[in-house]
Amino acid sequence: MAKRSISTLTRRLREAGFEREFVRRAILPDWWDQSCRSEPDLLPEIEIRVGRFLGVPMSVVTDPESMLAAPGYPKARLRCVRDVDRDRLTPAIHAATGIAGAVVRNLNESVPAPAPPPPNGLAWRQELPDLGGSVDLDTILKDLWARGIPVVPTQLLPAPSFQGLAAVVEDRPVVVLGHRHDEPGRAAFRISHEAGHIARGDCMPGAPVVDKDEEIVSDDEMERFADRYAMRVVMGEHTIPELDPGAFDDFRTLANRAVEIEQQTGIDAGAIIFTWARTSGDYATATMATKALYLSTGAGRTLRKYFRMFVDVEGASLSDRELMRVVVPASVTYDAPAG
Repeated sequence: MAKRSISTLTRRLREAGFEREFVRRAILPDWWDQSCRSEPDLLPEIEIRVGRFLGVPMSVVTDPESMLAAPGYPKARLRCVRDVDRDRLTPAIHAATGIAGAVVRNLNESVPAPAPPPPNGLAWRQELPDLGGSVDLDTILKDLWARGIPVVPTQLLPAPSFQGLAAVVEDRPVVVLGHRHDEPGRAAFRISHEAGHIARGDCMPGAPVVDKDEEIVSDDEMERFADRYAMRVVMGEHTIPELDPGAFDDFRTLANRAVEIEQQTGIDAGAIIFTWARTSGDYATATMATKALYLSTGAGRTLRKYFRMFVDVEGASLSDRELMRVVVPASVTYDAPAG
């Protein structure tokens, strides 16, 4: 018979899909260290935290023979999935929606009631500030937060995870990023794609849209709409035939052509490259092209800048603050942007 202990509890969490590092960051207190595992007096507090996170009765948590599991999401709409079934994604979906809930509960007073972007990507682009033909990550984030739609960049989720998730949490649409790619053009396209799901009404309470693998080019109408939406947001009315999926197999040629198009149209070269990547599925070449142009970093910093601006982490409850540690660790601080 299993013994009721912290070690047994963490093993049961691991079997439920929540690995040690996620548990350490999102569930355990910030003062926790390895020596605490041998302190039996701490077990009741940790059990309460686990029960609260999973939403299961304490009788289940305190029984070392009981299986722990996140609640199912039978209405979740999984897209671009390769060799991953719904059950394996459940821990990541549960963690993401829990984190999103913590964010929504702690938005500051400057965040308005939600107002989704227009159902046409080009119409949304035309509402954004004129930046000489360019719509960048900063512009997209500023507008979504101004519409009352949080964009939550997670640094750690249970595996397997996802690229992006669009959900309605506590009556508010939310975008959650499950990847840690730092290319601004890549993040701009992904967020615009998830905003397309929100604009179309694809996600509902209890029924998030979960995009697993961006390398998969899907024939699903929902995904094709979201891709077209994102392309209109970042590219406008421009269509560039020579950027067809099979046009490039060399990152230098792709980088040079993206720069030429940027000079001709004003469209951000990083956005051009990752629009091509989405249609071709060749993210390896796209990543090397952005590195060659020094456009491969900065997305995380911009995402967390807006998070810090609009979310009151310090004023949150203890459990919410701990969940939000997977967005901005307590050791990281960011200056508020000018203006």
